Amino acid sequence: MVLSVRWLVAPAAIPRVHPWHTVVAGVLAYALFFSFVTLTRHFTFHTHALDLGYYVQLTWNLARGAGPYVSVPEMHAWGDHFSPIMYGFVPLFWLWPGPTVLLIVQSVALALGAFAVFALARRMLSDERPAAAFAVLYLVNPSLHGINVRDFHAAALAIPLLLAAIYFAEANRPWPFLLAVALALMCREDAALAVVGLGAWLCVARGRWRWGVPTALAGLVLLVWQVQWLIPGYRGEPYSHLGRYGHLGTTLTGVLTGMLWHPLRTAGFLLSGDRLVYLIAMLAPLGLLPLLGPGGLLGAVPTLVQNLLSSDPILYNYRTQYQAFALPFLILAAIEGYKRVAARQPARWPVMVLVVAMVASLALASRTVNNLALGRWWPTSEQRAAYRVMAQVPPAAALSAQDPYVAHLSLRPRVYVFPVGIDKADYVLINAATYPWRSEPGLTMEREAGTILITVPGRKEYRYEVVRHSGPHLLLRRMS
Repeated sequence: MVLSVRWLVAPAAIPRVHPWHTVVAGVLAYALFFSFVTLTRHFTFHTHALDLGYYVQLTWNLARGAGPYVSVPEMHAWGDHFSPIMYGFVPLFWLWPGPTVLLIVQSVALALGAFAVFALARRMLSDERPAAAFAVLYLVNPSLHGINVRDFHAAALAIPLLLAAIYFAEANRPWPFLLAVALALMCREDAALAVVGLGAWLCVARGRWRWGVPTALAGLVLLVWQVQWLIPGYRGEPYSHLGRYGHLGTTLTGVLTGMLWHPLRTAGFLLSGDRLVYLIAMLAPLGLLPLLGPGGLLGAVPTLVQNLLSSDPILYNYRTQYQAFALPFLILAAIEGYKRVAARQPARWPVMVLVVAMVASLALASRTVNNLALGRWWPTSEQRAAYRVMAQVPPAAALSAQDPYVAHLSLRPRVYVFPVGIDKADYVLINAATYPWRSEPGLTMEREAGTILITVPGRKEYRYEVVRHSGPHLLLRRMS
């Protein structure tokens, strides 16, 4: 960041490096850096049942032929999000089951997106130098970092796929385009919104109606089918995530009509202070260039509206996985905006804008570097004690464990987030130092003559013997 400010104040000569070599080095550096960061975060218990434990158990069940079922929470996984892309991890889980595979593949996949950015920008700008700059801007983007360090999400895989689809459309390569779109749609049901945006961009910005109309219609039809029928069919109840839009309606149709019938309420949500901060945080790392690329920005509109209208703040947090379907189009719009600036101001202004974007990116992404601090990735004695206790949990045993342990113990048919499932679990794994549990004020724990008595609200009692105790970590086995 200091170097970026230095170049902004007084530009200096930079050693000549071939743009392609810069991109390759950036991709390798990103993949290695974030593989290290995400893995060490996991090893030091900074990952969670939702979502890493969820996806580990889901993929493990797929790999052993048990179907897409999870117990965190207990349900058919397609009743929450429809993500058949996870079948692609099955061969890897046959060889190496566990969180490591998911975290490394996610980092590598996001890194590879830089190649698509470079190819797209090179084609649109006819210059490899700014194309490489955009690839680097993509790799240092704080939203990309935030998505990557938040455990694992199938939605994250849509980022390189959507970027590839945009490039293949620009390069007039229909079959690779269709493949990229199909794979993106398999990541999660709301990826269909991004595909609708992709179709809109093709129609309005490129005038390619024969490509754009079928793409947008396919996305819209799939979205309605999945949200109205497919996912509720697996879940046995309406699509749960529509609850975030209860202020507009309770069904997909109700939400859409609510936006139209209550324009002032809709505008109030879109223009609230925290949402405007979110938009600035999404645009600043790209030097506000997307504002000058309305065609690409149009592609991001469906996803941005989805995020901005939500009552759940996590959707309009620039570092969450919900930005996965907007980020590719913001990159596209930034390239379009740069092309416009370069055409009008061919001298220093385009370079200055890219430097400003780099400074903003590094400023917003700087906390990612904190993960390299020794205290953030080197396991403490307490964390090493946890591994000794976890090793005593039988592989097939039903387990109810506190959240930090779950992602480490999800290769089993039944694992629950304590205190959920203690009526079904043979073993309970807790951190005694966290008692009393603030999130469960009615839950009590008492020691009685070498046993542990856990009482849940309603005075139901469960008695356990201590199997292993190391540091604050207690592994308990339920007594008959």
